[in-house]
Amino acid sequence: QDLELGTVTDIITGYGFGEESDIYLLDGSFDTLVWPTGVLPDPDALYHGAVRKVERTTVSKTKKGKAGKKSSKKQKGETASSGYQFQNDGPLLEISLDEFGEVHPAKMDIGPDGLLYFTGGTDSRAYRVDKDGNAEMFVEIIDGAGFTLGCQFDDEGNYYMVNGRGVYMVTGDDINDKSLPLPIVPELFFEWPEALAIPMSIDVDNNSGMAYVSDMGNGNIWIIDTESGVGEKWVSSSEPGYELLFGEADSTNFLGVPFGVVEVMVDKNSDWLYFSNHELNYFGRVKILADGSPGELQVLDTVLNRAALNGAFLDTRNNKLYGATPFLNFHNGVAREPVATRGGEIWMIDLNDIDENGEGGKAELVAQDLELGTVTDIITGYGFGEESDIYLLDGSFDTLVWPTGVLPDPDAPYHGAVRKVKRTKVLKGN
Repeated sequence: QDLELGTVTDIITGYGFGEESDIYLLDGSFDTLVWPTGVLPDPDALYHGAVRKVERTTVSKTKKGKAGKKSSKKQKGETASSGYQFQNDGPLLEISLDEFGEVHPAKMDIGPDGLLYFTGGTDSRAYRVDKDGNAEMFVEIIDGAGFTLGCQFDDEGNYYMVNGRGVYMVTGDDINDKSLPLPIVPELFFEWPEALAIPMSIDVDNNSGMAYVSDMGNGNIWIIDTESGVGEKWVSSSEPGYELLFGEADSTNFLGVPFGVVEVMVDKNSDWLYFSNHELNYFGRVKILADGSPGELQVLDTVLNRAALNGAFLDTRNNKLYGATPFLNFHNGVAREPVATRGGEIWMIDLNDIDENGEGGKAELVAQDLELGTVTDIITGYGFGEESDIYLLDGSFDTLVWPTGVLPDPDAPYHGAVRKVKRTKVLKGN
């Protein structure tokens, strides 16, 4: 389902022409035709007659129940039983190489001022964009190290950013001070006491004042007191019971370092720390005990087709957990088959289905469109646009020459963007 396919008037497989598994379509552009009755269905649409091609990306076999009928029992990772479905609504912002250079958007948050803020990944900068797609670079770290990735606002309007040197902060007062020249240089709020492999995401628990930061390369999670600035390692994949925070042990990805726990998100009651695992392709959570220490790790569900789960968003208002897929088979990189390819997927779990033991959750594929790009982060539109919409960062990480020298897709043009998808269908009564 993709409106870019147009008014599809005919369909055929590729047998005898191309790949048999592909499908070819005729787009008749019949919404731009003045029909014999004088009716013009869509006066605002441009002519779009075309022959189009779609590729088969997933094949799942049907599970049979008693008497040979299709079972209503859903398998892990099965799609769309909740009735949620999202459609590509185009870019909010296509990043201009002439204006900003090659930005690889990594993580985002919506500020109290109603703007969407995101980090530039490889460039030690942060940007902000309004609902009309007007963007500016507003922060630059001049003494950091490595990629600048995770970012998050606390409830006082302070903006935190994570890179290889530590956690940086821009105060809410500085963000609101329009007299300050841009870019603002943030302060180093917390410096890592030891080398982290890939400090990735940050989430501030406004109930406790604690910030949680993931170290994706080592499979660790740190905790930092935002009042005192004191921090320590909270939980590690080297400890019994937490091994699944690590990535694929024999990973041959583009960076040569296993990618484990990525996004970390505290629920509204500070009971659970939810997370996504990039290469093991699952949603999970760790219990936050009464004294603040970590409890049991639970795997909620694993997604299909080795879809990497990079960015994730915990929608505490509607009790949904979303994940974004930049690549399929990321753990293979270009060294093994099947090689990593662009993902362009959104996954969702309804947390109302999950019991205290972590059972009952099902990851559903709610959007799949290669035009969404290498999706690195995801957030609902609450506080920015329509709450039912979803905003995505397309990091264009398939066009990046990684530090190892790997260029995943030499033929792809740069496509860094902030994108939007709209919810198109909700079925009641599930």
